[in-house]
Amino acid sequence: MSALPAVFLAFARPSTAQDPAAPRPAGRPAAAMYAAVRHYRAEISPDRPPCCPYTPSCSTYAVKALHRHGALRGGRLVLARLLRCRPGTARSRGYRDPVPE
Repeated sequence: MSALPAVFLAFARPSTAQDPAAPRPAGRPAAAMYAAVRHYRAEISPDRPPCCPYTPSCSTYAVKALHRHGALRGGRLVLARLLRCRPGTARSRGYRDPVPE
């Protein structure tokens, strides 16, 4: 019976807890955008194969941009990233595209 918890944990869905690398952003607009990213991670992303050509992934980029820059500038950075993120746009998978300071 001791193997059952390990098997359950191996197949459990990812947690919807906030990203420890970037705490929840301050302000209602940024928090609403962050909630949209959490919804994407919990409900949509698990059903799709990984396809983001950039590192960090677009959802991680969004969390960090919203935390670092707030809703207005962070939202613009996220929108620009999503518009340029299409399979085949980066030279190779894992192409570095960090959130600007």
